[in-house]
Amino acid sequence: MGAPLKPTPAEQCDVSRLRGVGPRTAEALAALGLNHLGDLLFHLPRAYQDRTRIRAIGSVRAGQTVLVEGEIQQSSIINRRKPMLVATVSDGSGFLGLRFFHFFRGQNQTFRPGTRMRCFGEVRATPNGLEMIHPSYQRVNEEQPPALPDHLTAIYPIG
Repeated sequence: MGAPLKPTPAEQCDVSRLRGVGPRTAEALAALGLNHLGDLLFHLPRAYQDRTRIRAIGSVRAGQTVLVEGEIQQSSIINRRKPMLVATVSDGSGFLGLRFFHFFRGQNQTFRPGTRMRCFGEVRATPNGLEMIHPSYQRVNEEQPPALPDHLTAIYPIG
């Protein structure tokens, strides 16, 4: 085996010298162990998410992480030991529950029946059927729906 490779001067460049990186951003990067340009170059995603296609709700199975789009059928805040926001979305091929344990009361208005939503998350089997817990979501305007990405979404480790 040969001698270990030495970092180049560019790789040793402090991130705070990069354009657009101020003291607060440099501090946040340092908390992640990203102090030099080389650290940024080799900070690889821990996973990729496929948000490039919308799946029919009727075709999704427990354990899959998918993007679905449909119309909110109902939503309510259930007051148990801890309140939760629950909603049901349908695209005509099936129904999917959405459940939020941490929410703002105003979110209930976001999930009014008739509202079109895109939801991304892991599908789980529950006694009430299939549902997503804390999915990411986006309201959809039917006349001008947002474009789907044409590439996988990289997910980076936070700490």
